[in-house]
This record gives sequence, C-alpha cells and structure tokens, in this order.
Amino acid sequence: MRQNTVSRTRKRQRGQTIILVAISLLSLLAVAALAIDVVTLYVARSEAQRAVDAAALAGAKAVADSGVTTLSPSDANLPNAVLLARSMSLAAVTAMLTANNPAINQIAGKGPTTWSQTVTFPATANPTNSNPHVTVTLAVSTLPTFFARIWGNGSATVTATATAEAYNPANVQLGYTPIAPKGVKPWLVANADPLQGGAQFVNPLNGAVELNVVGEQFYLKSDCALAAGCVLIDPTPKVRNTPGHFAVDYIPALVTTPSVPNPNVCPPCAGATDYEQAIECADMTTSYQVLSCGGGAAQAQWDNTVNPGGLGGLSDLGTECLIHAVSPGNGKGQDTLDKTPWPLNPMQITGGAGNPPQNGYLVTTSNSIVTIPILDTTNPPNPAGGAVQIDGYLQAFIDQVHQAGNPNRQGDIEITVLNVAGCSANPGVAAPIVGGSGTSPVPVRLITGP
Repeated sequence: MRQNTVSRTRKRQRGQTIILVAISLLSLLAVAALAIDVVTLYVARSEAQRAVDAAALAGAKAVADSGVTTLSPSDANLPNAVLLARSMSLAAVTAMLTANNPAINQIAGKGPTTWSQTVTFPATANPTNSNPHVTVTLAVSTLPTFFARIWGNGSATVTATATAEAYNPANVQLGYTPIAPKGVKPWLVANADPLQGGAQFVNPLNGAVELNVVGEQFYLKSDCALAAGCVLIDPTPKVRNTPGHFAVDYIPALVTTPSVPNPNVCPPCAGATDYEQAIECADMTTSYQVLSCGGGAAQAQWDNTVNPGGLGGLSDLGTECLIHAVSPGNGKGQDTLDKTPWPLNPMQITGGAGNPPQNGYLVTTSNSIVTIPILDTTNPPNPAGGAVQIDGYLQAFIDQVHQAGNPNRQGDIEITVLNVAGCSANPGVAAPIVGGSGTSPVPVRLITGP
C-alpha cells in the first residue's frame, strides 16, 4: 500500500524540472535583456558626458576670448562685453555639438539630441566677471531599450551636464588663486603701455587691468644692444614713442634645454637655439613651460647671454617661423586679424597663405595668438640677469615682424592685444590654476566632474 502511494507521488512530480528550467531560462533572458539595456544607456551616458565636457570647455574658452574677464567692474563696456561673451559662448557650444563630434556620432541615429547653455557670473566672485561659468546640459532621447519593452517602454533618455570656468585673477585684490599659463613666449615685456603714456598694463598691487587695453596695437622692441650678449641699454624697461612708432621694450627670458630630446611640438622651420624654439614650438617641457604670477615673488629669470637682435635676429626668425611668414612684413603668409567688429562682436581671424588648408577662410584659432608675460618694473631687473617678477600676461595676436626701411621699427614684433590677465600682491594659499597651451592667459577648466 505504501509502495503504491510513493509511486503515485513520483508520477505527480514528473515534469517539474522542465518547468523550473523554463522559469530559469526566462529569468536569465530577463537579466541578459536588463544588462543590455543598462550597458546601452551607460555607454550613451558616457558618450554624452564626453560631448558635454568638450562643449562646456569650448564655451568657457569663448568667454575668455571675449575679453569680459579683463574689464574693470566700473568699465562702461562691461554690459556689452557680457552680451558678447554670452553670444560667443553659445556659438562655440553650438558648433561643438553640431560639428563632426565623435562623441555625438557614437549615439547619432539612436535618438535626437537637445541641449541648453547658460553663462553665469557668480555673485560670490570678486569681481563677478573674474570667473564666469558656462553650464551645458545635453539630453539624448528615444534611445532603444529591450527589457523595458515588456512594460511598454520602448525608449529612454539620458542627460549629461558639465560646468566649465574661465578664471582671471585680474582685479581680484585679496586672496586670489594664482594662474600659471603653459607655453608662454620668452619675451619679458615691460609693464608700460606705450599707447597710454606708459600706464601699467596691470597694477602689481591689486592686479587691476588698465582700461581700454584690449584691441591696442603696438610693437615689442628688444631692449638689448645689437652686439653679442644682451646687456641692457637701460636697466629700466621703457616705452618708446618715437614718431609713428609706439613700442614697449622686452628682455629675453631664460630658457633651458629640455631633459629629453625633441620633446616639444615644433614646425619644420624651427631654429637651433632653445630661445628660438621657445618662440616657435609648443614649448611644454623646458623650465620655462609654466609661469605663475603676482604675490611679490620671482617667477622667472631673464637671460643676458641671449641677444634677440633686430631684423634677422633670433626673435625675428623665430616669430616668422611661428606665424608661417616667409619674410618680415605684412601679407607674407601669416594669418590676419580684423579687429573692426570689436567690442560689439568678436575680432575675426583669416587664415593666410602659410596655412594652406585655411587660406582665405575665417578661423577660430591661430599660431599667431601668443601669451606673453608682463615684467614687473617696480624694481629694475639686474643688468647681469637673474630673477624677475611677473605681474600678469598679455594674450596677443602677432601681426608681423616689421621689415627694413624704418630704423626705429625694423625687426620689431607688431602685436594686437586680445586679452589681459593680472595678478595682485595678495595671493591665496591655493595652488596655481594651470592654463592651456599658451593660447589664452585666462585658464579654462572643468569644475564639475562627469
């Protein structure tokens, strides 16, 4: 009797294993489908974040290039500069997110993208235009899903946000964070504006930038004798205002040989000396690669063993190579700058014959854009060379090396001021913010993580 009962029980249990296997397979398939959904959305989110990071940095760079961070809070042009900064930033972000962007292309075709961009001037900053923020939010919608379709949800949306900052310590009088741009050129330019009677570009005490300096055009002139060696004609860098020639003096910065061979990005025309290569190359590995400023401390050395010379000298040859000019003078292959739209619209750069892919086209960057340290002239530099203080930086566009014909200016480097960053004598304890590649004295950085 008992045997019959056990037999009937076993018969009723037959087939349960198949049901359990079926349920397990369904569970595995569900987990696999869920994993596919999660991975798909994670990859899309990562690609969107990469795109929005790049867009925010591009927008912040445009804000820095607008010059808004340079202006004094009392400057009458500040409201127009704010409007210009916003429009330039929007154009840069739009171009970044609609151009052939690999991060966007990874998710292209999977769903439409929408974005928003804001430029804010934090009320906690002093002044408020010293570190404007650019926030970009990107949304990618109708991304396909698999597991979620079971509940009737066949698509999903991912969103990414990034905020970048354009930081300029100019006008920040107390507790500012120092800056340290990369790739600055080895010209220690006197802190004396030749177009405003020798007024200081930057006040070394409070970091304030002089009014109406953006857009000025003048020459950089070597303050060294033409004989071998750079013995100062006058130990005080000065302004030259000979008729029709507005120039400010400079002395060469000490540049040391890199510790590894050929570490810098140099054009084929690069010269043989370290000084020339610091002008011509993306100079990132010498002792001159990063300079801080302000605080009453020495940040650089000047070199009296190098003579920049005049026409045909080291500065002339290095500058011609940098800007793709075949010889001194205008129209020799270099890019050209049209500053007439300023200050209501951005200045415009047109590629030159020395830049064949961009020849005749408007461009947004150029090898002619350089960052130049401003030498503190409160205490004259020692004629024997040695330590000097940096008060700030000029971002400038090199128009030309002046050709022969006028002894007052031949071999001088003509520049147009694009932006200024100044540092005061009262830095905070924070480590310097490092700028990028010498194309702007105003450091741009992401201040929110992915």
